[in-house]
Formats: sequence, structure tokens, C-alpha cells
Amino acid sequence: MKVSMAAFCAAVLVAAQSWAALPFSDDFEAGVSGSVWKPWTTGGNDNLLTTDTSHNHTPAGSKSARVFASDPAAWNGYADFGSTTISAGQTLRADAWLYEDFSNNGTNGAQPVTNMFALFGAAATPNAFSDYIQLGVVPFFPGGSQTYGFRTRYNDATGGGIINTGVSRKAGWTELSIEADPYSSGGAVRFYIDGVLKGSSFRAGGNGGAGGLSQVDLQFVRVGNNSKSYENFWYDDVSVGVVPEPSTVMLLGMAGIGLVGVTQRRRQRVG
Repeated sequence: MKVSMAAFCAAVLVAAQSWAALPFSDDFEAGVSGSVWKPWTTGGNDNLLTTDTSHNHTPAGSKSARVFASDPAAWNGYADFGSTTISAGQTLRADAWLYEDFSNNGTNGAQPVTNMFALFGAAATPNAFSDYIQLGVVPFFPGGSQTYGFRTRYNDATGGGIINTGVSRKAGWTELSIEADPYSSGGAVRFYIDGVLKGSSFRAGGNGGAGGLSQVDLQFVRVGNNSKSYENFWYDDVSVGVVPEPSTVMLLGMAGIGLVGVTQRRRQRVG
């Protein structure tokens, strides 16, 4: 039986996709208002994301969720994808596409730029901050509003502060991705920008955790801005799903390489 590397890789990909469980995904084609999204209300002046057709990332789609520039109000939304337990060998992966026209380069401290893509832990409400994982642009930290940063709840090198990825904002679409491992594997968190790993940290209560924080499942996803911002943003194709850990996929690939090699050697002996 002839087994090609391409065929095996395709099989691994299909297996990984079949393993994945997507508790949440939204391309905003059904709109934002009246959907699963709710405004973050801790500040008392938050507005819900707005359905918009100016920019779209979904193939054959036409809509996205707009985050308006505003001062002092914020535009944001959070969705409850259900308390999700991550088992050994898996990771919870969250993805979002973010568009900006880059009309404000973020160098003026009086005109900050803010956007955030974040996951929160299981709780009665997301603002309980039982776990907190964020990737985005946050003003007033080294680099101002020019680059992307990330943070987790009290588990990074700055004690909960922002870690600068050094990745500059740009016009057009940017893909933001977060992977969170189970506590049984150490609770590591990885942050990707446009598919490239740009930093890592730990979940609250995981390895390196401080303050005796409890270990909780992840439950909420949030997009938008949480303070005044002088730039417009659009979010699209937001998803959260449980998938195999990267190391698991790598082991499958290595096993496949070995399988193909064995098969080829057997065919050579037979021939």
C-alpha cells in the first residue's frame, strides 16, 4: 500500500479538525445587536459593538463588528461560550481578525489607541476576573499605542502588567490568536500575531502563578476597547475552540514521517 507524505499530512489535518470542538464562533453576518454579544458595563459608559459593512473578512460575507473611536466612552462586547474544561493533550484556541485603517499611529499620548482580544475565567460575570488573558493594543505602556502587547492575571514577568511584543500596528487585517493549555500541563498561554508566536505566559493558578489563585475553566471572550480610543477598528471571524496541543500535532506528524519511511523501505525490499 502506497502512503504519500501529502496524504498523511492531510489525514493528520482532518483528524485535528475532527478533534476540535468549537463552542463559539461568530462571523457577524447575523449582526451584533440582539446576538450573543453584550456590552461590558463596569465603566457605566460602554457601548455595544456595531454591525458594519465597511470591512469584511469572511469569505462571501459582507459584515463585521465595528469599534468606534470615542472619548471617554468605550465600544466592546463579550460573549459566553460556556465553561470549557481543557483536557491533557489539548489547548483552548481563540482567534479573531482585526482591521484598522491606521489613521492614528499612536504616538500622541493625549490621543491613545486601544483594542483588546481577551479570554476570562468561569464566573457569574466576566468582570469577576477569575482568569484573564489579553492580547491587543493598550495605551500608556512602553511603546505607547504603537505596538501589540499581552498580559495574563498576575502570572507574567511584570506581575500582571503589559508585555510588549514589539509587533507594530498596521493598516488592514491582523490575526490575533491565543492558546491556553490545561493546568495539568502547566497552564501555559501562547500569543500569536498573524500566525507567528510572539510571547508566552501562564494562566492564573497555573505554573508560575502567584497569590494562590484558584484554577478555573475559561468561559468568556471579549473584543473591542475598554477605554477611550482615537482609532476605529473592525473585528470579524471570532472563534474559540478546543484543539490538540501543538506538541501533540507535532508528535502525530513525526509518527507519520516514520510510517511513510517504513512503508517506502518495505516497498523497496519487495521490488
